Amino acid sequence: RCAEEDYLPSPCQAGGQPCGSGGRCAAPGICCTAETCAMDAGCLDEGGDGAQEAAEKNLTVLDGSAGDLLLKLMHLANRQQQQQGKHPLL
Repeated sequence: RCAEEDYLPSPCQAGGQPCGSGGRCAAPGICCTAETCAMDAGCLDEGGDGAQEAAEKNLTVLDGSAGDLLLKLMHLANRQQQQQGKHPLL
């Protein structure tokens, strides 16, 4: 499962080729469904141009999600600093 899904505005999905029973390759050798991830040899063979494009697309999505998470963390830190300024003894 994607523990960070609640913190990000975009849904958590693996973007690789289809594998297993309704899953998608999330990493080399790893197949993930909405509920779990498992080892899958079918995810080891992601050679070819289509796999390269999918990997680049996933990287772009990951970078956007990572940026969203960083922005939320910065807002949280700013909010905590403001609260500390209002209540210096806490």
